[in-house]
Formats: sequence, structure tokens, C-alpha cells
Amino acid sequence: MRRYSALASSALIACASRSTPPAPTPAAATPAAPEVSVADDGQEQARRDELAAAHRKLEGEQAAALAATCSDADRAKDDKHERCLPSCYPTEPADPRARAKLAGTVEITHLVCEVPAGRFVIADEIDAGKLTARAVRGRYPAPHKKTTWQAELESALHEQHKPARGELMIVAGGWRTVEHPITKERLRCVTVAHYARVRRGIDACGGTGAFGCEAGGDAAARGINVVHYRLAEARRLQAAGKRAECQQAALEAVAVARGMPRWRQYMQLDAGTGHGRWTAYVAYRTRFDGTLDEDTLFATAAALGVEAETVYTTCGGPTGAPTTAAQEQSFHTCW
Repeated sequence: MRRYSALASSALIACASRSTPPAPTPAAATPAAPEVSVADDGQEQARRDELAAAHRKLEGEQAAALAATCSDADRAKDDKHERCLPSCYPTEPADPRARAKLAGTVEITHLVCEVPAGRFVIADEIDAGKLTARAVRGRYPAPHKKTTWQAELESALHEQHKPARGELMIVAGGWRTVEHPITKERLRCVTVAHYARVRRGIDACGGTGAFGCEAGGDAAARGINVVHYRLAEARRLQAAGKRAECQQAALEAVAVARGMPRWRQYMQLDAGTGHGRWTAYVAYRTRFDGTLDEDTLFATAAALGVEAETVYTTCGGPTGAPTTAAQEQSFHTCW
């Protein structure tokens, strides 16, 4: 009997052992979040502070460059106002006839030269000592007959140079080839007589006060003149294999082309902000690109800047042609 009881107890224990569910598998442990040390957090904040300070510095440099000007007193100290990067760009001189005390109906002679894209530029500085201005009486001379080349040129001049209503531009000579003293380009030019009425004499641009030009102190006209001159110079240096000088000339063209629209926007701000110093003209008489309206002037300068960037990289400059605020805004300062 005792033996049976022991066997039964053993069987009951075995059954109990088989019916007990297995113990649950322990859940996978969740990785602990990485601890951020106080030192790491301080380094990140320092990096952000450094970036913010650098950004403020750049903003300050840009603001200072935009606000820089070249006063009449500054120009008096440096009458040539030259830029030597690498050759010296001479500031456009005032028309020598600006000193003449003329009023009423006048005849102003200009040297008009043909440039690419079918445009004509007034290049009086080439013949500055030969051109005249005089008072006239009576009627203006009659324009040339429509079937002549002179009439075709006169029509183009009236369209491109925008003389005021009642004024005339009449061809007064034949074509001749001359060398531009600044660009050294060979140009096909002709003398043209401009008949107009003036009240305060002839201005520094050789006109009647309706146009902006570098010689008259307009920075926009000066800007595009610098861009054009430097691009032409860079191309000559590229052809001569002078890579370092090519980069220098091309980079200034790129910089000024970039800076011009930013400066215009700054100058056009409302007068209440302390700026509002923008002077708008009917058109701008440029040194190398003809007479342009404002939008065309800035668009032309931008296009020349893109061409200059290509020349810069071709001459070995880094991609993107990095420029500083001072370089971009140098055209309206005395630097």
C-alpha cells in the first residue's frame, strides 16, 4: 500500500510539472538615450554663437559698403579717381564744353561710333578737342532724305538716344575709322550735330541735363562702364596667356555687376529711412554701350557680369568667383 501511494505521488508531481506553462521570455531591454554632456551642449552653443557673429559681421560689411559714397570733396582730393586692377581705369572726363555759357537754341556736335548689336555710342572723349557747341538762329537744318544712309542712321539715333521732343540729330560728316583711347578698339565713327534748346548751358555729359553719365557723377553709369572695361581687359589678358591678371580684371567685372542691383535697391528705399537718394534719368549715356534706359542698363551690366565669371574660371579662378561686399560696391566709392 505504501508502495502504491509513493507511485501515485510521483505521477501527480510529474503531471503537475507537465501542465505548468513555461515562464515568459524576458522583454528586450530599451536602449538608454545617449547622455548629452554639459561640455557637448556648450560646444554646440558656441558654434551657433560663432555663426551668428560671422553673419552679423557680413551684414555690417554689406551695410557699410552700400552706404559708402564719393563726395565732391573726396573727388577734389583725387581728381583722377582711378582704379588699377590691374590696369588703371580712368574716370570719364567731363565734357569740356560744359564751361560754355550757352542758352537758347544750340548746335552740339558729337562723335557717334558703331558698336556691336547695331547700337551707336556717343564717344565724344575721342574727339574732345575738335567738337564744338554754338548758338544758332533760325530753323534747324532739314534731315536727310529717307533713301540715304544718313537718314537711316538719324532714325536709329533718335530711337536709341532719345532726344527731347523738338530736338534733332543730323549726320554732319562721313564715316571714318578711329581708335578708342581707352579700350584700344578700332571703331567706325561719324560726326553728328545735335540741335536742342538749353537753359543752363551744356552739362558734363555733353547734353542738356536729361541724361545721367559717369562724367556727371552718376554711379550707375560708372558701374556699367567699369564692368564693360574690365571684361574687355580680361579677354585681352586671357588671349595673351596672363592668367593672374585676367582673373583680377574679370573678378572686378563680376563684383561690380553683382553689387549694382543691390546698391540700386538700397538707394531707392523710402526717404523716411534716411536713404532715398536715387536719381532717375530719362536715360543713361554710357561710355561703351550707348544710351540705355534704367532697366536695360542694369540688365546689360548683369549679362556682362555673367560673361566675366566665365572668363574668370577659364583663367583659373575658383568656381563661383567669390567676391566681398567692398569689391561689389566699389564703383560708387572713391576706392
